[in-house]
Amino acid sequence: MKNKKISISILIIFLGIILILAIIYKNQKVAVLGYHSFVESKDKINYNDPMIMDIGKFENQLKFLKYNNYKTLTLEEFYCWKQKKCKIPRKSVLITMDDGFASNYYLAFPLLKKYKMNAVVFYVGNYVLNTVESIKDNPKSYMSLIDIENSKKEYPNIEFASHSFDLHYEGAVKNLNYEQLNIDTKKYKELNNSNFFAYPYGHYNDRIINVLKSNNYKMAFTFGPDKNHRKATCKDNNYKIPRLNISNDMSIIKFILRLIVPF
Repeated sequence: MKNKKISISILIIFLGIILILAIIYKNQKVAVLGYHSFVESKDKINYNDPMIMDIGKFENQLKFLKYNNYKTLTLEEFYCWKQKKCKIPRKSVLITMDDGFASNYYLAFPLLKKYKMNAVVFYVGNYVLNTVESIKDNPKSYMSLIDIENSKKEYPNIEFASHSFDLHYEGAVKNLNYEQLNIDTKKYKELNNSNFFAYPYGHYNDRIINVLKSNNYKMAFTFGPDKNHRKATCKDNNYKIPRLNISNDMSIIKFILRLIVPF
């Protein structure tokens, strides 16, 4: 009789856990992973910036995604899901990279192709235009227009979208008026007719959101701590989509936990 009571108690606890998990996971969430620059493992000791990731760590993360059957979404697939028009696998992520560093092209793109994964680069237009020749071994060097054109041929799994034309400095979004922001946005459109945007430094306000809407942008991504550092849901504002900052000091265990936990 005692063993029977214990078995019933265990069953009740198990069913309770299942019910709690069902409630937590009712609304699907997608991890939008935010990266920046990369460096060869042997050279990482020379760079203390957590935004410069050891490419070996990046590959380990891709291996986890690959071998655990995660789907890497395109921007349009993410948008279609966001609009509740498409279903996607529960284990789906969106891989993003900011600024347009040359190391994306030389180090990250070959691995993404190797593991058959999609990704998007939000690049700063003026940085790319002012780069005559990218430097392969410098994680702070930017891609050139030639690199981007080559990428479109060599890596069709990589998309390119806007990180502004020239707003990547502190206070730009906060201090510029509507017309100044609009001019910058139109200049980028001439360079790359994208409908997706990532806010420089994650900063946004009503002015930049209205500018994006008037220029037919479908979505814009934030970046940073607190409310902006979490998984995305269908309920999120299309112009305030959160991302998870994936930095070099994040262990593979923490990376896995960020994918598994429902927030």
